[in-house]
Amino acid sequence: MHYPDYQDLVVEVRDGIARFRINRPDRLNAFGPRTRPEIFDLTPRLQEDDDVRVVVCTAEGRGFCSGADLGPRPEAGDAPRPSRAERTARLGQNAISTMMPGIDKPTIASVNGVAAGGGMAWACSFDIRILGPTARFTTVFVRRAFTPDNGLTYLLPRLVGEARAYELFFTGRDVLAEEAARIGLGNELVDDPDTRALELAAELAANAPLSMLWAKRAIQYGRDHSLAELVEYERGAGAHTRDSTDRVEGVRAFLEKRPPRFTGE
Repeated sequence: MHYPDYQDLVVEVRDGIARFRINRPDRLNAFGPRTRPEIFDLTPRLQEDDDVRVVVCTAEGRGFCSGADLGPRPEAGDAPRPSRAERTARLGQNAISTMMPGIDKPTIASVNGVAAGGGMAWACSFDIRILGPTARFTTVFVRRAFTPDNGLTYLLPRLVGEARAYELFFTGRDVLAEEAARIGLGNELVDDPDTRALELAAELAANAPLSMLWAKRAIQYGRDHSLAELVEYERGAGAHTRDSTDRVEGVRAFLEKRPPRFTGE
């Protein structure tokens, strides 16, 4: 799979792991006029790349992502013109937080430094978040007289509960690393989140891709369906993997008492 030379993103694929980061450290990795279009271009490439089994997003510099860049706007000639599809997209379809859930592979965010506003929504859209000691979350919208966006009103209550989400939206206060891990904004709090995220990614990359794909889809399906409907969905998903090469390999490896070698087939 070919990955362009992006201006705001740095992308590397190795050993089944796609690692990328927003490379705007002088703006605390805020979303600039090029950042979103590049993420929208990258995401389907990661989905389609069979060499990618796990996606990891790390940070450059002191911030994970400070949300929309509210600094001086570039001159009209310097900023890329949005495509017609981007200009006419239906409401919600171009939200940054819809990108990672659309990838049928595990996604991991290594969060160190600030994740604010849309950057918080971006962090919350990953399957797993590994937090570093300087991680700091803030909804921030109420402090700028903005309305919440990028799907954070959907994502945040599902991570921390409705009562906590109300409080965080209404106050806009900072949630530091220890509290963030405690209330569900992070899976782990470690000294070196990048290293831990890549260690976890390597572990997941060795697992059965189809099993992880259908587990992710089932969790997403279950958000809006009953238990009975979800059980039927799981039954249908099982039919897709029952005769797979990996399922045969998984059973054989168990019987032969050796690590399995999954191919995604």
